[in-house]
Amino acid sequence: MSQQQPKPQTSRSKENLANPDNAQIIIEEKVVKFNGDVCIKKSLRGKFLGKGGFAKCYEFTNLETKRLSAAKVIAKTSLTKSRAKQKLMSEIKIHRSLHHNNIVGFEHFFEDAENVYILLELCHNQTLNELLRRRKRLHELEV
Repeated sequence: MSQQQPKPQTSRSKENLANPDNAQIIIEEKVVKFNGDVCIKKSLRGKFLGKGGFAKCYEFTNLETKRLSAAKVIAKTSLTKSRAKQKLMSEIKIHRSLHHNNIVGFEHFFEDAENVYILLELCHNQTLNELLRRRKRLHELEV
């Protein structure tokens, strides 16, 4: 990623390495302020929410504010081709520009040595796919 974002670091305990998807890991995001001060924001990676084509999604809790978010975690090893990097940068650019009640809200993104993290609004209900599977059809007003 060529963005001028600070590089956060992650800390992982050894017992959590056995099952990485269910492990609670503290993620540290280094933020450099305009005056040069460095601030470290810590988040707890919690419950595994699902996975997609090139990312896994987890519940993140900001340890300072206790605010819950969803985080897409993209391993940098999956971004070896320039096309994959370009797709990720394009997704971030598009998602951060969208602001609508029916679109999951973009919060921010950051990266460390191993992963890129995209923090999003946490949807507490269910996915559209789960709703369709359960109810079989949607009303026109819902669509």
